Amino acid sequence: MRKLLGLALASTLILGACGSNDGDKKEESKSYTTNDIVKGFKDNKLNVINEKEMTREDFGLAPMKTDEAKMFVVQDDKNARVMKFKNSDDLKQTKKYYDELGKESAAFYSHTHSKGKFLIQMNGDIDDATFNKYKNSMDKTLK
Repeated sequence: MRKLLGLALASTLILGACGSNDGDKKEESKSYTTNDIVKGFKDNKLNVINEKEMTREDFGLAPMKTDEAKMFVVQDDKNARVMKFKNSDDLKQTKKYYDELGKESAAFYSHTHSKGKFLIQMNGDIDDATFNKYKNSMDKTLK
């Protein structure tokens, strides 16, 4: 009887360890990049002009803690940045930097929106309606 009970317990443990967690698979399969976000903008007919990978100089005084970062022109000489972070602390610190800068001076105001590991930051001279189109596009891409 003990052997049978031991065998049943061992089988349960082995099968449990070999099983898969569908939630983990879904999370792994949705490994988005900044390219996916930018492609979503383009697919939604939003301006993405002179797209480029951000360099150290492009970050200026902002924290440079991104995994990936792209920059592009939205209209005239007004830019947007799409950044991906390894962790939420780095994302929150960077978002806070831009948000606090705008509170210190209206001249430095910028739009920001985060979802998951991504942050979009856009020149504050771009109207809210335009920013919302990019924000909604990013949210749709990351569903």
